[in-house]
Amino acid sequence: MPRAKLPYTYVIGNKYWRFRRGVLTVALPGRPGDPEFHRRYAELVELSGRRPTSHVESSFRWLTSRYRRSEEFRALAPSTQLDYEKTLDLIDAELGNEPYQFTTRAMIKAVRDDHACQPRKAHKIKQMVSRLYTWADENDLVPEGFNPAAKIKKLKRSPVSITPWSEEEISLFLASCPSFLQTPVLLALYTGQRREDIVRMEWTDFHGRFIRVRQSKTGEPLDIACHSVLRQHLASVRTQFGGPIARTAAGRPFTANSLSQALRRQVGETSGMPQARSLHGLRYAAAARMDEAGCSVTQCAAVLGHRTAQMAYKYMAQRAASEAALKKQDAAQ
Repeated sequence: MPRAKLPYTYVIGNKYWRFRRGVLTVALPGRPGDPEFHRRYAELVELSGRRPTSHVESSFRWLTSRYRRSEEFRALAPSTQLDYEKTLDLIDAELGNEPYQFTTRAMIKAVRDDHACQPRKAHKIKQMVSRLYTWADENDLVPEGFNPAAKIKKLKRSPVSITPWSEEEISLFLASCPSFLQTPVLLALYTGQRREDIVRMEWTDFHGRFIRVRQSKTGEPLDIACHSVLRQHLASVRTQFGGPIARTAAGRPFTANSLSQALRRQVGETSGMPQARSLHGLRYAAAARMDEAGCSVTQCAAVLGHRTAQMAYKYMAQRAASEAALKKQDAAQ
């Protein structure tokens, strides 16, 4: 790597200039001779040579504390704040005493890799650290563009196979599960929504013939026609109280995780039920039902999203081919 004349700088491909001193590695704008280049260079020399006057105010824990009190954090939905808090707590435990201005990519990767057995959790850690540095940049707490987590790749994981529930499994489960679980199961089955969106549905979203859903991934409101089975069930369990529709046996609102856990426990306790059945499998079952009913691709995608519809069609095509093969065998006998 050729060294430049200015201390702590180097050039990549005789084109891109960077500053490196200790663990601080930052891109430089332009080239030597440009006013912006030298202004930025002077800032980085001063910053990298400065020792923190307060250990507390240089730490990751101080940075996460500032972020938690920020207007950007307060503007998040309560469920999102709760989810972020859990990851921030984990970051505090792992990096809390480290000086955030001198944290390296290798340090962040090491924390991520400690949780490699849970790829989703590992990626959330990386995302949250990157978000913290973006926020710190916007508030002039780090050099402009300094984000050691930005280019860390997502850990790959083996694809998870999701099987749509069969009609027999749906009937078996609904016949034996407690009433408080019937509500979110029917919501999943007749609206085809994700668990995050099911737990956010409130009674004010239910309008008889329609139920309004604001999908967490897009933020867009959808008015989904309410099937008669779901409409009758919701009318029968509706109370004078508002708030979330899906609630635990104790009457508390479900979170996405607690709903999945409750469903998984009940599946395990239901005689004759395969164990590998999930709430997301009900979303696929909803897609399969729409396909069997003759709904168009556009109609299915409007409710479910393109990816889930495509996955369900793949499953349905395999099942239809199997049934067709059986009919030919019966006819040949």
